[in-house]
Amino acid sequence: MTQDFSQEIVAWQPFFITLASVCATLAGLLFVAVSLHPDRAHAQGKVHLKNLAQHTFGDFLQVLFIGIFFSVPLAPPFFYSVAVLCVVAAGMKELIPRLVHAWRSTKDEPHRAYFLSRVGLSLLGRGFLLLAAVMFMIAPLDHVQTWKDMMFIFSGCLVLLISGLRNAWFLLLQELE
Repeated sequence: MTQDFSQEIVAWQPFFITLASVCATLAGLLFVAVSLHPDRAHAQGKVHLKNLAQHTFGDFLQVLFIGIFFSVPLAPPFFYSVAVLCVVAAGMKELIPRLVHAWRSTKDEPHRAYFLSRVGLSLLGRGFLLLAAVMFMIAPLDHVQTWKDMMFIFSGCLVLLISGLRNAWFLLLQELE
């Protein structure tokens, strides 16, 4: 591990600690909000809202775990690559069945369409994270490349956070109806 890489990661650690704290709070608030009305998630025609809530919770958890893993001091680049790959793979394992179910379903069209449209933004964020993980494995460890890789991690986390916030807002509005 080069000195440039270590210095770059250490410089980003306050951001990742803050990011993990924010996402833990948002995931907890979403959990509480959905738990207040568990009967609504199982109501006829609300299956896509339930999927959206689960997906949103998953987006927050992915960013939370990225923040936790990138808060580990002085780990080698391979650690960060494997951590990101595992987090994204676990998230995709949960997302793909929901996506297939929504794609095939014809019930509750407005909520189905909303769920499908929100998955695209989340997939973009995951794509940024995967690109960064691969680059950590294969790219040279100089200051410029590490900064570029960290910007992909930052972009992926930011897109997932925006996606989760948009979905949570929609879910809150649905609960108020």
